[in-house]
Amino acid sequence: MKVELVQTPFLTVSEIGELASGLDSLHGRVLKTIERLQSDVDARKAAIAERWKLVDLNLTTAERNRFAEQETSAAIGQIRDAATDEVDAFYKQAGALYNPLVAQRLYYESPVKVLAREALGDERRSAYLQQLSLAGPAELAHFGQFAVGTKNKALGAAVLSRLDALPMKERPFTPNEFATAMELDAYIKAREYLKIGELRFQGLIVAIRTWKQGRSNPINTLSLALRSQQLDMNVLDSLEDDDHGQDE
Repeated sequence: MKVELVQTPFLTVSEIGELASGLDSLHGRVLKTIERLQSDVDARKAAIAERWKLVDLNLTTAERNRFAEQETSAAIGQIRDAATDEVDAFYKQAGALYNPLVAQRLYYESPVKVLAREALGDERRSAYLQQLSLAGPAELAHFGQFAVGTKNKALGAAVLSRLDALPMKERPFTPNEFATAMELDAYIKAREYLKIGELRFQGLIVAIRTWKQGRSNPINTLSLALRSQQLDMNVLDSLEDDDHGQDE
């Protein structure tokens, strides 16, 4: 299997969390800004409508409504134009956070990759790997269960290496099954941070486009709302613990 190597800097779990937190905060600022701008639009609409109700130019109701709509359209355009720089700046800020965040899928896309990095350079991993060098399927299955039961990541990494060396038909479990059973905190949190960051990015982009276009896409809005309900926002409260055992 040929793999293309790319120059993507590796980030720790806490660094990924900071990017996700930044997107979460930016998402909130975008919504508040658009809410303020929409409030300005609504106020101008109401003022224009009220003023045209009082204009005495011997106009029909249809004519009053048409003139009010024309003035309202122009007023909304002025508000949107005046806010262009402020709103467009959010795109740049979002991209600066989102691009390095999603690039980390390369390192955290599977529990196997995360487990393979555990205890690199650790003498315990080397000792375990030496002890397991001649282990057969039954013995490897037991040590795999022992690693899962004791949360011993150094042993788990050694089991994974030995597992990879066995023919597929002799493996007591697949690498992904084993790595998933290890319930690696780094993988679980990084995956959740990526979900939070991606949804917050999509949410602010939808909000900005909705504002610029002057209309909403109910399908996109509903989809984001439903996916947001599946997020575990509590992980943003524990960033200080995410670097444990994750030194490069």
